[in-house]
Formats: sequence, structure tokens, C-alpha cells
Amino acid sequence: MIEAVQSRLETLISTLNEQVEQIESEMVEALTTNEEWQTSAQLLQTIKGIGLITTVSLLVTTLNFTTSKTVESLTAYAGLAPALYQSGSSVWHKPAIGHTGKARLRAALYLATLSAAQSNPMIKAFYDRLREAGKPMKVARCAAARKLLHLAWAVVKKGQPFDPDYGQEQQPA
Repeated sequence: MIEAVQSRLETLISTLNEQVEQIESEMVEALTTNEEWQTSAQLLQTIKGIGLITTVSLLVTTLNFTTSKTVESLTAYAGLAPALYQSGSSVWHKPAIGHTGKARLRAALYLATLSAAQSNPMIKAFYDRLREAGKPMKVARCAAARKLLHLAWAVVKKGQPFDPDYGQEQQPA
């Protein structure tokens, strides 16, 4: 009985792995149909923490970053811009991200941040600085997701691969 269940589970896992491979190859194929999107996809994947699925989510949801004219409007579009709740001079709550914007894009960036906070030196330093300052884990991750979106915007708009040493002072040799 247990061997039969184990066999069916292994077959199911194998089938799911094959389907994941097919979907990923279809995503890559779809990105190669347009040269501009293909270039953007290649540039996005130079950022550690952004993989194929996050790349596709970013490009499709933002229509290759054409839905917003500025990075600030893009962060609002993704729902990663803190919103202040007030009426007149009364402030009801501290600014926080809400349930506005594109939830799937926000989720893709948040999940990409889990990886980026480990492997991307720029995001890791930012995340660690926020945590050391006493920010809760989710607040720090949302801020890091916003920073990751800013990096993605800059890489695509400037047409240059990600440089983790950008903005760092050069040390004399």
C-alpha cells in the first residue's frame, strides 16, 4: 500500500516538474518574440534576486515599464508606496502600504526580495540596515521590494546591466 502511494507521488512530482519546464520554456519563447522585451528581460536578470518568473511578471504587468512615466508612479502602481491616511489636519494612521495597486506585481517583488536580501549586496545592506534600526521584518522586506523595483526600473530605462558597485566610492589601490 505505501509503495503504491510512493510510486504515485513520484509520478506526480515528475509530471509537475515536466510542466514547470514547459511553462518556463514557453515564457522564454514569448520574451524572444519582441527584441525590446528580450533586451529588457536580459537586463532584469542581471539583478541578483530577479529570476525568470519575476522578470515576466514585471514586464507583463508594467507592459515593459511603459505604464508609468516615473518610478514613483510605478511604485504606486505596484502598491509599494506608503499611503498617508488623513482627513484635513487629522492623521488617522501612520503611512503604510495598503491593498492598492497590482497585488500580483507586489507579491512577485516581495518574493524576489527574499532571494535578493540574501544574494544581492545592495538589497542585503539596505535590508540589514532597516532591521538594525528596529524595523519589523515585513516593513523592511516591503521597503527592499520597493528598492528592487527602483533598480529594475533604472536598469531597463538606462539600458545597462545591473552594477552592484554603482555609487560606491572607489578605494585607492
